[in-house]
Amino acid sequence: MQAPSPGASHRAPKVIGIGLAVLASLLLVAYVGVAVYFTGRFMPNSTVGDMDVSLMSSSEVQERLGEVIDSYELSIEGQGFDLVLSASDAGVFFDGPAVVGDMLADSNPWAWPFELGREHDETDKLVARYSEAGLEELVRDAVEDFNATAVAPENATVSYDESAGSFSIVPEQIGTALDAEAVVKAADEALANLEEHVSLTESYLLQPSVFESDERLAKAVDEANTMIKTDLVLQMSGMTVGEVNAELVSQWVSLDGDLNAALDEGALSAWLDELASRCDTVGTERTYTRADGKEVTVSGGVYGWSVDRETLLSTVKDGVKSGRAGAVDVPCSTTGTAYNGAGARDWGDRYLDIDLSEQHVRFYDESGGLVWESDCVTGTPNGEHDTPSGVYWLNQKQSPSTLIGYSGNTKIYETEVQYWMPFVGNAIGLHDADWQPNFGGTMYKDGYGSHGCVNLPSSKAAELYGLIEGGDVVVCHW
Repeated sequence: MQAPSPGASHRAPKVIGIGLAVLASLLLVAYVGVAVYFTGRFMPNSTVGDMDVSLMSSSEVQERLGEVIDSYELSIEGQGFDLVLSASDAGVFFDGPAVVGDMLADSNPWAWPFELGREHDETDKLVARYSEAGLEELVRDAVEDFNATAVAPENATVSYDESAGSFSIVPEQIGTALDAEAVVKAADEALANLEEHVSLTESYLLQPSVFESDERLAKAVDEANTMIKTDLVLQMSGMTVGEVNAELVSQWVSLDGDLNAALDEGALSAWLDELASRCDTVGTERTYTRADGKEVTVSGGVYGWSVDRETLLSTVKDGVKSGRAGAVDVPCSTTGTAYNGAGARDWGDRYLDIDLSEQHVRFYDESGGLVWESDCVTGTPNGEHDTPSGVYWLNQKQSPSTLIGYSGNTKIYETEVQYWMPFVGNAIGLHDADWQPNFGGTMYKDGYGSHGCVNLPSSKAAELYGLIEGGDVVVCHW
């Protein structure tokens, strides 16, 4: 057996080393080649949505995705609403290099031995660009058109139940109207991700802002039910002229901005104005029958009842707030000596009656008995010196008194009388007139008429002066 030569034992390791070096070089070349291949190209098992883009180049994927976007449509439907938007409708365009670049960045071509074995879903990188203003306008207009015939949501509130005689909570109602902001946002997100469908659930409906579970409503119900306990019987001189009760108050109660039970100021004011118009008598037309049986109608003057609206408003509001019950005198800025309702006599038995048509004056005392009378001469009926008709109070009488009359700035008379009994300010009144040749009949229109005062014989004026007092009622009529 021949022994190996020393040279052969040294060549074997050398051959092996060369072989390994060659193999390593081949593997490096292969590694680099594959890495270079996948630079700008998608790894196997790469998808974008339903599209398989494995081994596709960047330009190929851009082209394919561009075609997808060009044919893209977004359908928004649900709750009776239906809208389809095309890519052109929404102004959608595709930034291919940027989007595909983001997708490729998810894979490291130099780590291809590891990348080959995993899934590459790049759907979330597929983002479209579009005109946000154009999209919002399209969607909002469509929602507004839909809402024009939809049922708007209603807040929970409190309401009066007539059969139960109390207030209770009325639950909220959602309705069918859509929340335009929510729909716009959903469309915005869908378009950005090129999703093809948005399903509108109940969460996209406009929602009430107040729900029946709101503790403020429970408090408001308690407040309102206290208010309707009110029963204010409104009286004037002992005569009932109105009543503030549950039926009326229930029409005034509403919720304020903080959901407190409050009175509707407009409704309350309207009611107060109507009451005052029925109860005020100052200057209104009254009809009465005089003691001698003559029926008289008179209007004008400053005497009578005048409701103090502000005080009455405060009285009613305070009473309703506490649920007060009982009789209440209607506050008045002026009052008469009697009250019998609108259109009726609102003074008592004691008064002075000046009959312009008869040219006669009568004074009745507290019992209604005629205690004094006299013929008279009243103002010249020329539209300038007529004695004014109406119901008045007698102002403070004076004896003697100097009467001065003016026409503009010119004094036209200055006369001293012994008995001055004014009832229209201090300008028109009853007084003695010893210059008159006679009284009564047609003297007032036959050239003897006064400047507006009621002329009396001196003796009769003296008698009346001793009977009548300031504050007595004067009724001057035709």
